[in-house]
Amino acid sequence: MLNRNRYLLQGLCVLCLLASSFNACSSSDDSEEKASDKKEKVTITKTPVEVELIRSGDVVDVVAATGTAFPLHDVLISSESAGKITEVRFEVGDHVGKGELLLQIDPELKQLAVDQAQAALLQAKAALDKMTKDFERNKELFAGKDISEYVFESARLQKDSAKAAYLTAQANYKMAKRQLSDAGIKSPVSGYLAARLVELGATVAPGLPVAKVVDISKIKVKFGVSEKDIAKIEAGQVVEVAFPAFPSENFHGLVSAVGPQADLATRSFPVEVLLENASGQVKAGMIAKVSIATRTLKGVPLLPKKALLVRSGQNIFFVALNGKAEKRTAELGLEQGDSITLRAGGSSGEFVVVMGQENLTEGSTIVVHR
Repeated sequence: MLNRNRYLLQGLCVLCLLASSFNACSSSDDSEEKASDKKEKVTITKTPVEVELIRSGDVVDVVAATGTAFPLHDVLISSESAGKITEVRFEVGDHVGKGELLLQIDPELKQLAVDQAQAALLQAKAALDKMTKDFERNKELFAGKDISEYVFESARLQKDSAKAAYLTAQANYKMAKRQLSDAGIKSPVSGYLAARLVELGATVAPGLPVAKVVDISKIKVKFGVSEKDIAKIEAGQVVEVAFPAFPSENFHGLVSAVGPQADLATRSFPVEVLLENASGQVKAGMIAKVSIATRTLKGVPLLPKKALLVRSGQNIFFVALNGKAEKRTAELGLEQGDSITLRAGGSSGEFVVVMGQENLTEGSTIVVHR
């Protein structure tokens, strides 16, 4: 009986040892699994990116604007006389020279007025000559006390009256000649007849517009620029002008005028550019694309535009440095094509992230794919 109990006790001890060993193995496996999980949690994620070099280059500061072509002279011609149009010399589009006759108003009555004024002038001249001779004779007689002072003064007054009449007749003659001349409506400038506002046989009055002549031997391109750009522009600068009507040609002119005051409606400052147009190719009213190179910046860092991000209202980019992403704040300058100048934030020769930067933060681990 004692032996049997001893055997039972030994069996229980063996079972306890086996159970303890099993628990120890289970605990060891759990520890290994936890350690493995910890290792997985601290695994570093590398973000794939593409980079480009910040290169150094020259940048031209260009002021660009859209304007309109205007003629050098744009003259609306009005009649200075009254009467019927009896002759039309030019049609719209014809070239006219300065002083050439465009329209003729019936000159008959005006010619008669000239003839009449001329006759009156001759008559007044004859009267003045007679009164002048009479005065000179009376002057000698008065000096010799052969006539009274009354007679002498009468002769002088008659001479003065004759001179006044002569001057009046002379003015009337000149006026009649001017009215006859005004019956022929002439062009005050060389150019092209842009509009004829009356027809043959129409009756016109002084002040009535009858024709329009434009001089396009030179073209004025007018446009407006912002407050930021007006300080860069001055008279005499060379300007490149392109017209959509002539896509394969470029024209060059000079800044001829810079407005001192902004247009309060548009807040832009007026600028005029003058360019040669001897062939008459450019027409008034055409749209013009204007480019003014105001200065050149040499050897400045050029950041690819696609590297830029906007976060919290700031322009930023990431530099690839020793496998890490370094965030930089960009102070930007002039644009040139796909690049933009860096005033601050980066230097030439650095590599910047241009693809994949959306997922980056300061110090992110990156792997560069070239």
